[in-house]
Amino acid sequence: MKQVIYALFPVCSLLFSAASLADATQTLIQRGEYLAIAGDCSACHHNPENGKPFSGGFGIQSPMGMIYGSNITPSKTAGIGQYSLADFTRVMREGKAPGNHYLYPAMPYTAFAGMSDDDIRALYTYLMNGVAADDHPATKTDLPFPFSFRPVMALWNLMFLDQSAVKGSDAAAGSVDRGEYLVRTLAHCSTCHTPRNGMMAEQGEHFLAGGKVGRWTAPNITPDAEAGIGSWSEAEIVTYLRTGVLHGKAVAGGEMGTAIEKSFSRLQSSDLYAMARYLKQLPATGGINRQPLKPPAATPVSAIETGMRDSIEDYVSSQQMSGAQLYNGACASCHASDGRGTRDDQHAYPSLVGLSSVAADDPANLIMIIAEGINRDMPAGHAFMPAFEHQFTQQELAKVANYVSVTFGNPQHVITLQQVEETLHGESGSWIVRHAAGLAWIGVAGIVLVLLWAFFPLRRRRA
Repeated sequence: MKQVIYALFPVCSLLFSAASLADATQTLIQRGEYLAIAGDCSACHHNPENGKPFSGGFGIQSPMGMIYGSNITPSKTAGIGQYSLADFTRVMREGKAPGNHYLYPAMPYTAFAGMSDDDIRALYTYLMNGVAADDHPATKTDLPFPFSFRPVMALWNLMFLDQSAVKGSDAAAGSVDRGEYLVRTLAHCSTCHTPRNGMMAEQGEHFLAGGKVGRWTAPNITPDAEAGIGSWSEAEIVTYLRTGVLHGKAVAGGEMGTAIEKSFSRLQSSDLYAMARYLKQLPATGGINRQPLKPPAATPVSAIETGMRDSIEDYVSSQQMSGAQLYNGACASCHASDGRGTRDDQHAYPSLVGLSSVAADDPANLIMIIAEGINRDMPAGHAFMPAFEHQFTQQELAKVANYVSVTFGNPQHVITLQQVEETLHGESGSWIVRHAAGLAWIGVAGIVLVLLWAFFPLRRRRA
């Protein structure tokens, strides 16, 4: 009997070891899944055709051209199935895939570089073991010259990439250190909310002071009372990150709306409070895009109605609708004629009075919310506002945006047709980016001339 027990002992040990290993792997997968949510990976890497969260193909408009999110499923033919942990770590920290394939910083490796080794390992384990492989190849990024010459990113990384670790990956729940880790790495807030220099690198001295994201403006999120979110409490920041709406102050649209839908709304409350606490203790950074400390008084309904009667007379003579008429026909049923919003049994439509996008000097976000609308699924329900970019002409869009701005924001904030046209056209990047092709060819021509200048004297001496 003892002999049988002794013989079974190694087998039982192996079984217990295998079970322990499986449990450890499952724990790591669950942690990696949460990190993937915190990093908002599916926003850029989802497939817009079938909705699969990591199979790639989503287009990201950049000043250099369209960049497509890659397939990051464990597919060995179309995804990252051949990556080792070391390969994955180089991608996250150096922006370099196997085969010396340099990535563009649209993939925010500049932020992910500060992640801890344990978090990178957990994320890798999740993508390799917790995600179904999809052999569908993602659309390839094909930028114009000189951006198509990816090795130039090696020089860019040498100049601008900081791989210093960010503290706080294992800090106490809800702490400022934990918030710093999330804001600076996984949430990659600075990727959008920090302005960039002529080489499209973040200006660290203006950390989170606001930046451009395609056709949208990522606002200042430092504690400045006028230019930033200094008037927001920690609880209000958490409410905004969880729902995308802070009544009387802000409504999330564009990429921020997507980040809230797919990432922030799914994070633990302790992590949201940690981020809020970190943001509140940052140095306040002012800026030219200042907002009023107090919401302006709403325009009396009688004044709006008078303006609408006047515009009806204009319409009879000119056959063109005014901003007041367009607003009354398309917007007032939800936002009310006085801009204070409406509420029914199922929905609360936000007030326009006091919204940052309405009060801001920069009209981009107001224009884009009207143009693109809002359409996202949140834990609290579906948030929807119709898109008017193809229902309104640009002139009509300018009229209604201007009406909202001067009526519910600041009478001095006039929005022009030119501003609408420039916003809808999108960001063109810095002067260097706009003229990169010409500068590159000038550089090539200069190199050729130098080589010719050196070559012909040598030939003459040999002759």
